[in-house]
Amino acid sequence: MVSFKEPGKVTAGGFTKEELLFIVHAAADCGLGVMAHANGEHAIMDAAEAGVRSIEHGFFMSRQALEVMEKKSIFWVPTVGALKRAAASGSVSQETRDFVDGLIHSHLEMILYAHRISVPLAIGTDCVLPDPEYRKKYVVELSYFEQAGIPRQDVITKACESGATLLGL
Repeated sequence: MVSFKEPGKVTAGGFTKEELLFIVHAAADCGLGVMAHANGEHAIMDAAEAGVRSIEHGFFMSRQALEVMEKKSIFWVPTVGALKRAAASGSVSQETRDFVDGLIHSHLEMILYAHRISVPLAIGTDCVLPDPEYRKKYVVELSYFEQAGIPRQDVITKACESGATLLGL
């Protein structure tokens, strides 16, 4: 998780690499893939090396992690808006909001790098449905991909195809 009490700190992941390997293999035995919520290079690399189908969030993503993900065709669902919405809470300090703005800027840079090296990207909001504002949040998420520098037509293609591909549809 991204800490709002200690900006820049990322809590430890929920599973060890060995546990992730077990989970991925157990899921594969059932014909399923694993979508891992992971932040910070260590948790992202462990999940990627275990062979997850996708990384959700991926805050504090590194080029090295993206290069591993590209080689293994692991999707990334960056969910920029999820962090931005969480930081907009009234209980979050201005210092933390400023930190989150910087983190989002670096996240957008990594999204563009991922696009350039052909990491499969999918668009998600991290919203729980039903959410009456889902459409608005999804449109905002699309705009983050454009803000990252991805051409609009590529964003539209990702919106129309990548999620379905990730889900095996």
